[in-house]
Amino acid sequence: MTNPYLIPALEASPQTIERIVMAIDPSDWDRVTDEDRFSFREAVAHMADWEPIMRGRIELALREPGATITPLDEEARAVEMNYAESDPVEEAQKFSDERRITVDLVKSIEDFTVGVNHPQIGELTVGDLCMILVGHDSYHVEHFSQYLVDSRTDERG
Repeated sequence: MTNPYLIPALEASPQTIERIVMAIDPSDWDRVTDEDRFSFREAVAHMADWEPIMRGRIELALREPGATITPLDEEARAVEMNYAESDPVEEAQKFSDERRITVDLVKSIEDFTVGVNHPQIGELTVGDLCMILVGHDSYHVEHFSQYLVDSRTDERG
């Protein structure tokens, strides 16, 4: 492993998300900040749901280098898995549990250059897939931070 920040970044996200979940007023969980994004409730459920999917892609690359992964429709999956009725506290815990498994896997990887083919993106190495996890976390943490700022603004008037 050549990136000294990968494991700490992967380990930090669950705690960060759990803290944000505790800081957001439940009355804000269903508010949509951008029509192209999930509500807070849905986004936390999405992260918990997608963690084993993303880990599965890493496992596939390690088990069958060059295999093709099946892309999933995030919006259809949100409906199928009923993200809109989920509990962010429970989903944050699920994400944390799933991420622990992912971190253990990533710590065991010796070759980050093997990969899979994504029909819409192209070749992705295990290293790429790990960085997608970090980027995905960052994307959603930024989204969650909008709820923190909006809540503080509402309190001040």
